[in-house]
Amino acid sequence: MTFEQRTLSARRAHWLLVLLSATACSVPIAAGLDENDANHAVVALEKNGVAADKERDPETEGHWRVSVARDDASSAAEVLAAESLPPAASPGLLETLGQGSIVPSRSSEQAKIVAGIAGELERSLRSLDGVVSVRVHLAAPAEDSLAPDQPVIPPSASVLLRHRGSAPPIAIGDVQRLVAGALPGLKPNDVSVVALPVATPTRPAERELARFGPVTVTRSSVFPLRTLVGGAVLLNLALLGALVWLWSRTRRAENGLAEARAEAQGAR
Repeated sequence: MTFEQRTLSARRAHWLLVLLSATACSVPIAAGLDENDANHAVVALEKNGVAADKERDPETEGHWRVSVARDDASSAAEVLAAESLPPAASPGLLETLGQGSIVPSRSSEQAKIVAGIAGELERSLRSLDGVVSVRVHLAAPAEDSLAPDQPVIPPSASVLLRHRGSAPPIAIGDVQRLVAGALPGLKPNDVSVVALPVATPTRPAERELARFGPVTVTRSSVFPLRTLVGGAVLLNLALLGALVWLWSRTRRAENGLAEARAEAQGAR
């Protein structure tokens, strides 16, 4: 193989590597997250065999985004949907009371307070390890000042808790006491809790993650990646050797030409 052919092969290999890098670029799968939600998303994805990176979101200051390889985008979306990540926003008391209205009424303010309490409870329960998602519904009818003789309906609540594993990470009675303690007049027995286990997805062995230098890939991709990197290294070494050989050959030719010129001048 001539030097020009080797150079052409090296250029083709270089562009092949560029093309492979372009096709393997990452895409954001979730954005605008706080750091805690971003960490949970990364952990959930890597547990399911999808390599993910957490980085600052350039579109939203103080927030994060999670990126995966382009080929893993659909699998990542399925994992996040199954894990209910990122979690739905649960506005607390400060957020709900900050939503002013043109003509505030007692019933609207009561509804905001109840919604804020439900949001705070959802945040507290969602912070438990093993909880996938939680919804809290509070029913706290306001007293009607126009009908003071009407019987007051006691408040009630219902909780939908989705969790990993066969048993919830918190006892049902503890959930009832937690919710009842957040709303005046609510008794633990009036809190209905529905706990649903979430099936743990099974992943094939080839989806297990492995480290290759600074890169995290699936185990099935380690050997092709090693082969590609090793081929690129060998190709670069061969190209370097060819350049050294060409340089030494050129130097010898120049030295021979210089000696020939010196001999010709001496003969004159």
